[in-house]
Amino acid sequence: MSEKDTGRKPQGDMSPAEMSMRKFLKQLGVTTHQELETALAKAVAAGKISPGGTINIKADLQIEALDFSHSVSAELMAPGAQD
Repeated sequence: MSEKDTGRKPQGDMSPAEMSMRKFLKQLGVTTHQELETALAKAVAAGKISPGGTINIKADLQIEALDFSHSVSAELMAPGAQD
C-alpha cells in the first residue's frame, strides 16, 4: 500500500523524531494492552467484574517539559466465557 492508501509514511521516509515517537506509542500500546488484559482477567476471576461486563477507563498522558497533557476515555469489555 502506498502512503496515499494508508495515510502513513513508509518507515524509511520517517525522520528520527517521527521514529522515536512511533516507537514510544507502540511500546505504550503494547504494554498497556498486556497489563489491561491481565487486570481484566484477574478482576473477572475474582468476581469483581462479570464476564462480558463493561467498565469505564481513562488514560492520561503527560509531558511536563512540553506542558502537554492528553486524556482518552473509553468503555472496556471484560473477557467473557467465549474469550
